[in-house]
Amino acid sequence: MALVQLSDQVYVLPGGVNIGVVLLENGQVALIDAGLNDSSAKKAIKAVREELGSEVVAVVTTHGHADHFGGNATVVKRTGARVYAPALDEAILRYPILQPAFLYGGADPLDSMRTNFMLAEPSPVDVVYGAGPLTVGGALLEAISLAGHSGNQMGIRVDGVFFAADVVLPESILEKYRIPYLYSVTDHLRALETCVAVVAQRIVPGHGAILDDIRELRDHNLTVVAETAEVIAAFCDQPRTSGEIMKHVLDARGANVIDSPGYYLLQPTINAYLTHLSRTGDLTHEVAANSSTWRRA
Repeated sequence: MALVQLSDQVYVLPGGVNIGVVLLENGQVALIDAGLNDSSAKKAIKAVREELGSEVVAVVTTHGHADHFGGNATVVKRTGARVYAPALDEAILRYPILQPAFLYGGADPLDSMRTNFMLAEPSPVDVVYGAGPLTVGGALLEAISLAGHSGNQMGIRVDGVFFAADVVLPESILEKYRIPYLYSVTDHLRALETCVAVVAQRIVPGHGAILDDIRELRDHNLTVVAETAEVIAAFCDQPRTSGEIMKHVLDARGANVIDSPGYYLLQPTINAYLTHLSRTGDLTHEVAANSSTWRRA
């Protein structure tokens, strides 16, 4: 698929994960994410070389999920590019086993969770960055905190284009998966407010169509969070374990979980909702008689 030009400096290679292509001061290129695997990385390198007559010298990773950094290792091997990654998430790039281990409660993850969707090839990290100005190859980018979907997800704004990572997901994904993975509901709600305040002419979500305005899709994502939170709170009219809550929410939201990767993506997501609802005072938590339970306040 050909590059789509969004501004004088910025292109995107659409795909399962949208890969940003930013022209740097010296005429070389930085990628914003590298996609899931070696195939997505090769496509990006080929597009840059054939369509722009240039070379990839940097990869700016928005967050530490395998579908966004799985192509990093191939890009580095083929181009020698330097990798930029957000603090905290950078640990997962260097040690990808941390992602399925975290999802599996910190334990040695099931072999079925070791697919390339959850377990990428390790990526080097040359620069750890935080929110604020970010200079790459002489070009000035701006990193914007969108934490919530991951521990420290970042959006990138450059030349009027906002790469929004996974702060919003397209309706097709929301319809299919019903309850999107979240590390922190509290932070994600903050990120959903942040993203609509970013001034940009074009918005590139991590997945789905390029947008002129993010607000409508933001509102849809916000509704999904609010509805899921209400299902949980209403069910906890009496003490419930997290396992009971998860089963009820999956049934109520029509989430059809058929394998261990799907299940263990959603288990920590439900826990993230429980943490958030305890912070807002909607739920109370108690450990008694060797059981951990939640109840509506």
